[in-house]
Amino acid sequence: MKKIISILVLLLGFISPCFAEEQDPDVIFDIKQNAFALYNTNHANEAYKMLKEIDDFKKDEEVYLILANIEEDNNQIDSAITNLNRAIVKNPEFYKAYYNLGCIFMKKKIYPLAIENFEKAAKLNKENPYVLYNLGVAELCTGEYSKAKKNFIKAIYLKNDEKNFYYNLAYANKKLNKEKSAKKVIDFYNSTFVK
Repeated sequence: MKKIISILVLLLGFISPCFAEEQDPDVIFDIKQNAFALYNTNHANEAYKMLKEIDDFKKDEEVYLILANIEEDNNQIDSAITNLNRAIVKNPEFYKAYYNLGCIFMKKKIYPLAIENFEKAAKLNKENPYVLYNLGVAELCTGEYSKAKKNFIKAIYLKNDEKNFYYNLAYANKKLNKEKSAKKVIDFYNSTFVK
């Protein structure tokens, strides 16, 4: 029996340094950088495998975000939502996780949750026009036309060359029975974007 225990202790001595090395912060950094490069060059499955190798307690919000993006692309929506929530637990100020949750809930037509997450993202990053635009779209879907209009105007202020922003602003004006305002926006849209 002592011989078996000695062999196990000896084996654990060889295994644990290798395991510790895999979880070393420099190694984790390399895994993340390589996985992100793979993800950005459309090799998502390889990136996913690499990121899954990192222990959960050593994953940061960016790792969880990329895992969630890949899962969403593979129609694993529940897993994507779980990983986005894990990203938020790691960093409650990480607006991208709220934004992506908002996008998922928009696709699922769960507009109140979409609005809630877009609002959180907008509070954390006031300079992202797409957060405001998508918040406006979710508000259009729930009939909150005045709020939607305000968010489209804010989005246009931040990025004035996005034609969908104008189109939806015109639609919000139309739903608010502001035909003249809607026409002005459509005229500008047509003169600027339709050729």
